[in-house]
Amino acid sequence: MRFRPLAPIVAVILVLASATATAEAPTPDVLYGKLKAQDVRLSIPGTEDPKGVAIWFHGQTGGVDNRMDDPWLQGLVRDGWIVASSDFHTHAWGNAKSTEDTALLIEWAEEQTGQPVRLFVSGSMGATVSLNAMTHGVKAPPCWYGVKSAVDPTKMDLVPGAKRFIREAYKGEPVPADRNPALNADKFPSDTDYRFVASREDPIVRFQENTGLLYDNLAARGADVSLLEVIGAHDDASHFNVADLVRFARTCAG
Repeated sequence: MRFRPLAPIVAVILVLASATATAEAPTPDVLYGKLKAQDVRLSIPGTEDPKGVAIWFHGQTGGVDNRMDDPWLQGLVRDGWIVASSDFHTHAWGNAKSTEDTALLIEWAEEQTGQPVRLFVSGSMGATVSLNAMTHGVKAPPCWYGVKSAVDPTKMDLVPGAKRFIREAYKGEPVPADRNPALNADKFPSDTDYRFVASREDPIVRFQENTGLLYDNLAARGADVSLLEVIGAHDDASHFNVADLVRFARTCAG
């Protein structure tokens, strides 16, 4: 019996091992920054071909890390989305500072990643922040996703702390009409796709004064708008449906 020399075989194995090592996919990462005293963050997926950037607009008193590590938003990251967030002045309720925060975050996220913003995702107060940005100079994304959306700051009397926070956000003055999304459905782009997730049982951000009102007005204008009805109160976990968010986001991917 004759044996072949081992050296060529070992060499081939080493070459293959080296090629495999250099072809490894990027690992997921988290990048922090600061823009005009507001913390900002990027959750970056482990892929060389991301689907784009999704901006997350947190609810009242949230911050840059709010829900960013929860399975809900991490579902987007696992599906190949870069997810960006900001402090957004915490409880700014869609005032001019929060609009500036949005513009700065989009610019920073696109510079850092080389990817365009394709999706806004908002929770509660974040709906007012994101929608007001869209009517005050920030380019609207192809898709907008709102969970338990608070879109009328004048109807937040049952939300704990909201009256005080809104008063502070607008320096004691009434919320201007152009900063109330409930009054500005005619200004939101009809070529953006809108998806709402809301419960008719929500006792504090009442459906008909918020999601229901904006949904009907957008539909009347011919916008592509859809609704996932869930159950329970404002904090019910059914609002955070990973499969629904990911499915909708895929329709926005480049």
